[in-house]
Amino acid sequence: MRFKLDKSKEQQGWWILTDTANLVCITFKEHEFNETQRVTILDESRFKGRTDCANELAHIMSEMGDYMNSHYYSIIFPTPVFEFRVDDENNRMLLLRNKYPKLTIEIQDECNDIQLSNALKAAGEFVKKISRRH
Repeated sequence: MRFKLDKSKEQQGWWILTDTANLVCITFKEHEFNETQRVTILDESRFKGRTDCANELAHIMSEMGDYMNSHYYSIIFPTPVFEFRVDDENNRMLLLRNKYPKLTIEIQDECNDIQLSNALKAAGEFVKKISRRH
């Protein structure tokens, strides 16, 4: 796996994202990714000590940000009520509700936003119908 995310052992509420291929780390405070990023180029990195790699590092940093946005949105930004997330292990698209009652819904088919919205409305109607019986 190219990216590895760990909680900081030295600073509570901070995280460390490591690009294991390029040996670049971003340390950031939870929910304040854009405001608190600290970049570290590890000693073993091919970028260490180089001054001619700004564009390449900018591209790597962009990829790291994209990874966090698609896999750990609720860690980098204040927790939204709903979010889409790509499951890292199984490459599944998930719809999460982070507020009570918490939900995780796997979206198994390619669909557009209207189709998804209609399916969720139908699920809501189903729940209402079943709850009236009990």
